[in-house]
This record gives sequence, C-alpha cells and structure tokens, in this order.
Amino acid sequence: MDSTLIQPDDFLKLISKHLPDMLWAKDLDGRYLYANDAICNKLLMATPQEVIGKNDVFFAQRERAKHPENKQWHTFGELCFNSDTLVLDEMKPMIFEEYGNIKGELVYLEVNKAPLQDVNGKLIGTIGSGRDITSQVLLEKKNEKLAFYDQLTLLPNRQKILLDISLKNPTACVIFNIDEFKVINDFFGMESGDKILQDISKWFLRLDFETYRIDGDEFAILYYEDIPIENIKHNIENLLSLFEEELFHIEDETIHIQLSAGIAKVKDKLLTKADIAINYAREQKIKVSVYEENANIEEKYKHNIAIATSIREALLDNRIICHYQPIIDIETSKIAKYETLVRMIDKNNKIIPPLDFLKIAKKTKLYSHITKEVVHQSCNMFKNRKESFSVNLSIDDIKDPNTVQEIINTIIKTNTASRIVFEILESEGIENYDEVANFIVQVKSLGAKIAIDDFGTGYSNFEHILRLNIDYIKIDGSLIKNIQKDKKHRIIVETIVDFAKKTDSKTVAEFVSDERIFSIIKEIGVDFSQGFYTGKPQMIN
Repeated sequence: MDSTLIQPDDFLKLISKHLPDMLWAKDLDGRYLYANDAICNKLLMATPQEVIGKNDVFFAQRERAKHPENKQWHTFGELCFNSDTLVLDEMKPMIFEEYGNIKGELVYLEVNKAPLQDVNGKLIGTIGSGRDITSQVLLEKKNEKLAFYDQLTLLPNRQKILLDISLKNPTACVIFNIDEFKVINDFFGMESGDKILQDISKWFLRLDFETYRIDGDEFAILYYEDIPIENIKHNIENLLSLFEEELFHIEDETIHIQLSAGIAKVKDKLLTKADIAINYAREQKIKVSVYEENANIEEKYKHNIAIATSIREALLDNRIICHYQPIIDIETSKIAKYETLVRMIDKNNKIIPPLDFLKIAKKTKLYSHITKEVVHQSCNMFKNRKESFSVNLSIDDIKDPNTVQEIINTIIKTNTASRIVFEILESEGIENYDEVANFIVQVKSLGAKIAIDDFGTGYSNFEHILRLNIDYIKIDGSLIKNIQKDKKHRIIVETIVDFAKKTDSKTVAEFVSDERIFSIIKEIGVDFSQGFYTGKPQMIN
C-alpha cells in the first residue's frame, strides 16, 4: 500500500496499534473510552472492544477470580484512579511511577497522564501512556541494596546512615563496638565471626530502633526525639546490661559478648562525633562514653585533624619517604630482601614515625594515597637492583579497585612484579576472603609473592595460610622478642615453622634484637631474620 494514500486517522490507529507503549483514554469516572493493544494485552487481558465502559477494578477482580488461590495475582490498576483524580484536580500533565501485580509478578510502569478535553474545551476525562520499567526499577533497587546495605547482615550500612542523618535530622547517634571481636575471629575463625555478627544483628533488630552496621564490628542507632543526654545514656547502659545476658553459640561453645557504646547529641557532624566517643570508650576501656564539646576528646579530634592536614601537605610536598629494613637469609647471613617502611618528614625536617600518623591516615581518604606513594617509591628504587622487597598493604587497600589497579600498573611499568612481596596485615583481620583471594590471584599471576604479617596470635591464622596461598609467614614480634624467656613462645614459634615447612611457606622472624634471639631462631629453623640486630630501617641508594 502507498503510504501517501493512508489517511491521518488511519495513521494514528496504526501507530497506536503497533506502539509497544500502552495508550488509553478514560472518562471522568475512570471508565475506558479507548485502549490500545499494548495495554489490553499486558495489563487488562482483554480486547480493545471489550474494555470500553469498564474500569481497572473490573479487570483486576476478574483476573483474581480466575486464581482464587492467590489474592495477589492481579492488583495493578486498582489504585490508578487516585492518580487520575490528582491529574483532574491539578489540570496539568503529570508523571507517576505505578506498580502492582500482574499474573502474580510485581510490575512497575512509568505513566504519563493529562486531562482530556473535547473539541469544545469541555473536560471529559484523562488520557495516558505507560511503559514497563520493571527491569530498570529492580536494577536500581539492587544497586541501592548494594550501595546502602551490608551484604553479610542485610542491615543498612555507613553510607545509608550518612544519608539518613542528612535527610532526617536525628537528634542523637549511638555507635556500638563489639569488645575483643578480633579474639573471636582469631580463636573460632572468620566464618564463626560472621555468624556472630549476624546473630548480633538479629538481636538489634528486636529493638525499636533501625540499626545500621557501619564498620566491621560496629553498629549504630539514631534517636529522633529530643531526649536529654542523661536519659539516653541511662537507656544505653540498660541496653548493654541486657545484651550481656544474651548467649551466643559457636559450634558447641556458648559465649557471652560485651559491647561498648559512644553517644553524641550534637547538631553537626553527628556520626563523626559519635565515632570520637566510641573510640574514647575503647581507649579508656569504659562501657559508655558521651561526646562533650568541651572535653579533652574534642582536643584529640582537633589533633587528628591537624595530623591529617600535615599528611595531606606532606603528600603534596613529596615529604612522604621510604626507609628500608634488611631481611637476612639466616643460612647465608646475607641480605635477601628489604621491607619498605613509610616515614613522614615534617616542615622542620624532622622524621615522623608511622605510629604517629598512619592510624589517623586510615580514618581518612589519605591512606590509599600513602600506599600508592610507597609502592611508587619502592618499585622505582628496586627496578635497577637485584633484591626482593616487600610493601605492607591493609585490607582497605586490597578492597579499593583504584589502589589495586595503580599498584599493578606500577609493578608492570617498573618490571618489579617478580621481586615484590605484598605483606597483608593479619592483625587487622581479613573479613572478605573473596576480594583478598582475587587480589592474590591477580598479583601472583604477574609473579608477585604474598606474606602474612604479625602471624601467631590465633588458630584462625592457619586457615588464612591454607586458603590464601601465602609464600611467607612473618612471625609476630611479640613471640620473637620473648622467645628466650618464655618456653610457650618458643613452642608456638616451633609449631609455626613446622607448619610452614609442610605448606612450602618461608618464615621470617621479626623483632630480632640480639645475637641470642638470632641463635634461637636459627636453631629452630626460621628462614629469615629481621630486626635491629641484623639491620635498622634506613634510606638506601
């Protein structure tokens, strides 16, 4: 057929018939005046002729009557008249997101509606169009769940509490910390630790608060009523006492767990100040700490800000430097490799040790920049040398895709992949084995090696070695420095060395401070020695 011969009205009918979007018109009582094939087939389960004069409720009830076993089989359309009424009241086009069940499945539509007038301008009803956005909405909800909800406990996370604080203006925030949670992880293993976190989450859900998991072992709640701080503290003390009566089960063991709490009732930076309060409670080993504007806790906060500023300036001014401590092959007494240790130089040219700034850096976005700088400097230092060298990585480094990618780019560019060793800090705990394992596979495919640091403080460490394919075990310095005085420490070290030999891992003893300790670890069969006896950290050419 010649398209030029088709009349305009016929064109409109063809467009309406074949358009995938739903089109319709209704009278002032919500009865259909017109419906195209799309809405008839997808929503009303009727022919275009059949729908005339009937409303959405009729078709919803008819479809449910066919499936009496499922009262939710078809619910879409029954509430649509509310939006029709709103359009008629406002007398302007409006957009809605409407949803309901169709054939037992939840469906979302983006709906455009407008008042419908006849040729004389008389209002006769509404006209509308709709398109299925179910896939888009479900994807958005999935992404929102990933962004705002903790995947282990399904509780809202740190990003969600920050959003709620900004939108809902709560009056107070309480952060709870699990006391000695690392001990639970070390003794019972990570899977048991995860189960405890889930059980604690369920306990919090029984409260009348929305609970957030904002960190590995931290939960938080918000107050919206203007309650005196003394009353909040009293409520939290009672809650902690109630929690201490709760029994938690790990395999055949029954354990009690304790919480500490930090409370802030301020108008700005609510979460930050609750975080300051819980950190103070941990440091002072008290059950409940209340943030006070004029207390020493505020001075410590200002000190932390000053240190963070110093770190930022040092990064910009190239005052983050590396010292290198030799690691000695015990069999040959020669330097086998170096450990890279970060230092900061202040504006007075004084060297600042890592203990004075790294902890604060980890609480900011500066830590990843320090890691990248250390990797950059060490790789460029050793690209023309023969020795191997190690760099410490935190779990946060490994979880940050940008940091990982920059590390990989650097070791490839400097051709140091086969000589670099990445030390993972066991003392921080490894919560996400999948991400850590993926990182290890990634860098090992390039030739890098992996060491686990501070090893020897719990049974779960052996599981880390077996699951993560570690090349080097760095024995915790607290075991080494007391090895000549404490027989138990020697037994632990001997056990670690025996385990390492059976798993084809090499051992490194840290904190080797004198000849006597060196002789003992050599006798036990440790492979490498690191400490002031064999070499202090220093700059190298």
